[in-house]
Amino acid sequence: MVVFEDTAPPLSELDIKRVENRLGLRLPQDLKEHYLLHNGGTPHPQFFPKDGDAYDVYCFYSMNTGAKGESFERTYTMMVDQTPEFPRGYIPFAEDSGGDMFLYSVRPESFGNIMFISHEDYEDPDRYVVFLAPTLKEFINSLTDLPEGL
Repeated sequence: MVVFEDTAPPLSELDIKRVENRLGLRLPQDLKEHYLLHNGGTPHPQFFPKDGDAYDVYCFYSMNTGAKGESFERTYTMMVDQTPEFPRGYIPFAEDSGGDMFLYSVRPESFGNIMFISHEDYEDPDRYVVFLAPTLKEFINSLTDLPEGL
């Protein structure tokens, strides 16, 4: 079972609606449900194993905190609105210890898929966005301790 530590204060449905209004987007239901349970924080265990790699999920972005630093709103605005090379149709919701991001797809062909982007691969579209899991629930439920040999 995954436990989230160092979370921000709990959110209400009204808080999430305010975030949606500020950002001009409608969050998918499963992402909202997750944030109603866990407002950001560090998951334990924190590694997502895939194809011989282990993606470390350093933290989920918190919403509606007004704090300096990383937040769901600040990251969304910075990446989606201000970074031309950021792929459209994705919502950044977490990052690894190197600052690379985990994304929720809102593209029609991959809606709900969890993806990963690495800033080192911006120039290579085949490696820039990597599929990890078909749903947020499966992504979170697959988190584990660092697998042996990685």
